[in-house]
Amino acid sequence: MIILYFHVCLIFTTCVSFEVISGEKLKNITIGYLTVDKVIPWQRDTQGRIISGAISYAVDLINNDTTVLPDYHIHLVWGDTKGDTITATKLLLDQWRQEAVAFFGLEDSCSVEARVSAAVNLPMISYKCADLEVSDKLKYPTFVRTFPPTTQVTNSLISLLLHYNWKRFTLILGLSHKPQTIAKKLLEQAKVYNITINGQQSYKDPHLPLTSGNPFPGIVEKTFIDTRVYVLLGDINAVVDLMTNLYDRGLLDTGEYIVIYVDLDTFDSTVPLKYFKRTADNPHQPRNGDAARSLLVVTLSPPSNPQYDKFRKAVNDYNEQPPFEFPNPFMKPKKITVYAAYLYDAVMLWAKAADNMTRSGGSIKDGRAIIKTMLGISYQSIQGVISSIDSNGDAEGNYTLLARVPYVSQHANFSMQPVGHFLIGSKLPKLSLFRDHNIDWVSGMVPLDEPVCGYRREKCIPPNVYTLEIVGGIIGGILLIVFIIILVAYRNWRYEQEIAGLSWQINTHDIKSTHTNGKVSPYVTMVNAGSTVSLNSNQSLDSRMSFTQVYIKTGTYKGQIVALKVYESKMLHINRDIKKQMKMMRDLRHMNINPFVGACVDTHNFIIVTEYCFKGSLQDILENELIKLDKMFIASMIKDVIQGMIFLHNSELMFHGNLKSSNCVVTSRWNVQVADFGLLEFRKATYKKEDEHAYNRNLFWTAPEILRNPKVFGSQKGDVYSFGLILYEIFSRLGVYCYCNMEPKDIVLNVKSVQRVEPFRPDAKYLNAEDYIVNCMKECWDEIPDNRPDFRTIAKKLHDLWRGMKRNIFDNMMAMMEAYQNNLENLVEERTEQLVEEKKKTETLLHRMLPSVIADQLKRAKVVQPESFECVTIYFSDICGFTKLSAESTPLEVVDMLNDLYTCFDSIIKNYDVYKVETIGDAYMVVSGVPIRNGDNHAGEVASMSLELLRAIKKFKIRHRPEETLKLRIGMHSGPCVAGVVGLTMPRYTLFGDTVNTASRLESTGEPLQIHISDPCKQILDKLGGYTITERGFVSMKGKGELFTYWLNSENEEIRHERLRRTSQTLNFSSPATREIRQAYIPHSGQNHRSIKDSLNENYSDKDNHSDHNQSTPLMDILCESERINSSVAVPKIPIEPNDSPTTSSMKARKIFQSKLFNGVIPEEKKFRLLKGSSGSDITTERYALMSDFHDDDSDSDHMSTRHHSLGTRNNIRQPPSCAMCTLPKSTKQDKETNSYVPDRQDVESRNYYNSFGQNDNLIDPETIL
Repeated sequence: MIILYFHVCLIFTTCVSFEVISGEKLKNITIGYLTVDKVIPWQRDTQGRIISGAISYAVDLINNDTTVLPDYHIHLVWGDTKGDTITATKLLLDQWRQEAVAFFGLEDSCSVEARVSAAVNLPMISYKCADLEVSDKLKYPTFVRTFPPTTQVTNSLISLLLHYNWKRFTLILGLSHKPQTIAKKLLEQAKVYNITINGQQSYKDPHLPLTSGNPFPGIVEKTFIDTRVYVLLGDINAVVDLMTNLYDRGLLDTGEYIVIYVDLDTFDSTVPLKYFKRTADNPHQPRNGDAARSLLVVTLSPPSNPQYDKFRKAVNDYNEQPPFEFPNPFMKPKKITVYAAYLYDAVMLWAKAADNMTRSGGSIKDGRAIIKTMLGISYQSIQGVISSIDSNGDAEGNYTLLARVPYVSQHANFSMQPVGHFLIGSKLPKLSLFRDHNIDWVSGMVPLDEPVCGYRREKCIPPNVYTLEIVGGIIGGILLIVFIIILVAYRNWRYEQEIAGLSWQINTHDIKSTHTNGKVSPYVTMVNAGSTVSLNSNQSLDSRMSFTQVYIKTGTYKGQIVALKVYESKMLHINRDIKKQMKMMRDLRHMNINPFVGACVDTHNFIIVTEYCFKGSLQDILENELIKLDKMFIASMIKDVIQGMIFLHNSELMFHGNLKSSNCVVTSRWNVQVADFGLLEFRKATYKKEDEHAYNRNLFWTAPEILRNPKVFGSQKGDVYSFGLILYEIFSRLGVYCYCNMEPKDIVLNVKSVQRVEPFRPDAKYLNAEDYIVNCMKECWDEIPDNRPDFRTIAKKLHDLWRGMKRNIFDNMMAMMEAYQNNLENLVEERTEQLVEEKKKTETLLHRMLPSVIADQLKRAKVVQPESFECVTIYFSDICGFTKLSAESTPLEVVDMLNDLYTCFDSIIKNYDVYKVETIGDAYMVVSGVPIRNGDNHAGEVASMSLELLRAIKKFKIRHRPEETLKLRIGMHSGPCVAGVVGLTMPRYTLFGDTVNTASRLESTGEPLQIHISDPCKQILDKLGGYTITERGFVSMKGKGELFTYWLNSENEEIRHERLRRTSQTLNFSSPATREIRQAYIPHSGQNHRSIKDSLNENYSDKDNHSDHNQSTPLMDILCESERINSSVAVPKIPIEPNDSPTTSSMKARKIFQSKLFNGVIPEEKKFRLLKGSSGSDITTERYALMSDFHDDDSDSDHMSTRHHSLGTRNNIRQPPSCAMCTLPKSTKQDKETNSYVPDRQDVESRNYYNSFGQNDNLIDPETIL
């Protein structure tokens, strides 16, 4: 559509613009009319032949009116769009070339044509177009319509709800397009006017075919409690069903419920019982008439113009006059629909707008200007109502309210009649009720949208009804309050006990220390450092924990090594606040917080016990030059410190107060933990006892505002300052202030000083770090605390540092190994999928070349032995006159014709138990009973297939010569043959024997559009029954002499289906495991019969998709040989769908050969016997003889290359059992002594002819195929 639109626009831009006709003489103007004349099957509501007279009637009135366009005479041109957009666009362009100044019409869809009219700046006014997108005036500036869109009814519906103060309702709508569109607009308007939707229910029309169950009982059951007002959008059957269900439940007896139905048709007073359900015995007698008292209907207003009948008569008259001249063979006036009024209004509306345009000096060809004058105006419709065009170019509909009123008619004394109409207003139409028709409310008053006491009576609680409940609630509340008080008291008591030391206090004797001699003594020992290693060494990670500078007191507590810090208790007073801090420290648990185990308090010492980290502190690692830290290790350490501080700041402790690199310890998994937090009074006491140099050095990480105020122990901003210095340490690895030669005391004084112009900080210009890291570092040690970021902000600023990393170093290393492993697994999986896909392609190609059973044997590397079949039916056909047709056609046309023909044939034969042997030119060869035997059904399958092919060829159309019909000539013969795989380069599964030659002769001596059959074939068909056969008489055949032949004319399909059903009953159902599926195999009466192998085939074809071999299975062989299987076959239950076609493919039934049913149940020797044949004949032939002579008969009587296939052997071929209806080839003799076939002279010649191809052309090697 878009391409067409732009193409048209391109044409318009290159064309010459209209010339304005000027002058004082009467001017002729042309208007175009587009409608649908011919009735199209998928368009039932076409209006062309019914309403077209309205436009010619309007044109005549305008031409005869001197007040409207007095200087112009209107000429009408029209075209039949046939309901096609492309045709409509072409006609519109044709009318534009005829200098049409306006376009009228188009039914249903008009968006493309409206775009085209906008491109030429001409108005288009529609009387029936329902497209919603044309209301967009930005895209369609020259389009208006006098037909109101379906969504216009929502304005009247909202007005009705507001008139009766119904602010709550339940919406029920159908699934078709119109109800869904109206519902969408209704929901939007309900929000605007503060109307609540209690619920929304959709239903599927129960009256449609293949639909079971009435949905309205369930809808009423779900909604009747929580609603009182229903709004129904759907068909007329829906309102009848809904009202009946409400009435049957007694919900309409009290008048509490009301149903509002939206009917998009115009009210017709001649159908008074439209909304009532009729009784079964009398279709004119309404049922449940009282239910309609609770029904209101909003529908299109009927015409009120007294002259409307005259208008209808005029339309009928003008329909039979030029330019339309529509015939009226019944000489009876047509029923003029409301669309005739819309068409009439469209012409009159345009004429007045064009007249105003010309009087004001404008151009009658300026479509945008004309349409602009139409927007927002009101006009008198021919129907007698006042309508208007809104800002979107849509006519506002006129709607009427219907209710049940007393009305005496032929069949009842009541009906649905108008009780009011909606007057067009500025925003919403206003409901105006008629005085002579009052609504007969059931309860005498308007129903409420919600009961006074609420839907579930929750708003009305009678006095003294819930006394017991109230008393119980009060007692329960008192008990709950007492329980809460006890619980709070217990929690406080427990908390005080924990603070007092029950949770954090440790007995001194529980801590042990281990000397080098292995003896256990009280708690204190020194862990002497060993040698240090580089991270690049081959030693384990655990060997990196020892450094010469690490000295810490350790002990063992409950078998775990712990770190100990000892304070003299006589210098400190352990008050409640200190105990509370230790309790809070005990409760802190985070992977980046060094756990506080507890504390020991005695008369001599106060010992803080924490978990010992084997890798030492972060300061020790940074100052050890032998440890090489890459980017991953550095990023992981920084991330751990930040996460630990975020957790600490969010805890009850709120800040650390003593953060520095020596207080960040490293675990054995290289996870950094923040330690030595809290209890700052103890730590300050120990600092004073140390020497001045060490004391001042420990103050390097303290924020300047804390240095200036000794009473402040710490703050969150102070911790950020400390982290900035730690960040400097990590990237410098030389310590804090490493480039400063000042004493620690002087450094602390400079940091604390407030007289410096610039704050004293470490020099960051020598750091090997990215700019964003250095900037973050400087922000952290900013002099003003409020300018420092918090740790969450720091994490965002440094996010690029650990992008794509895990939580710690160990996890990062594992992640790299997992990513490498996953990459290898994906690579292997991808290669495996490619291998499987190529294998499927190879198997598909093999199955297209050979039958599934044969292809499966080749796949399993088995030698495909030639096999003798006692009786099969062979089909030959060709096209009479093909030589002449080929001479008169191009090669490509011949190829296209044959491709179409064989595609048609192939789609037909797949529905029968047949195998297509080959196609040569126009010749087609098919066989049944090979390679899987099917009893005598082979003749019936080929016969039924031939009849269907004959029916199909009569309907076949040749692309380049559609007026000609192909004449198919068919020959059929039944008899024995031998089948096997021939060739190495292009292996083919081919038939050999005199039966092939006879079938070819029957085809060449046949007649066009006839099925020529032999006597053996006729006898089998007579045995099967259901086929109409007539005698042809004796026919002379080359190499055969005189043969008596027959014509196959028709068949009885029911007999064929019954035959296949009887065949299915030969399965052994005696097993208890399979007796239950007997009914699934046999079609029930009253259903479409189908073959049992068709049913099993479809189910097993699905199952085989999951088996090892997706091959076809010889189910027909199982059916034919089932009586020879001694053991019961356990067949899974496979139901047959009742609606399946009776011509379901029988050929697919072969798939069960590779299924679990065949391979898992039937023994191997029986399976081999089923595959070979009932007689168990052993075919040991190593070679086949092949003789082919080609004939080109100009008369096309023997167009196919006749092949004579004879048996030529080195070894003996055992005689197959004779078929009751088949005779051996006359040219074959039998040796009584050896019980084998004796080839005659013709056989020997055939063998010699075959051997002339060379010794290497043996039977096909399976491995060569695979």
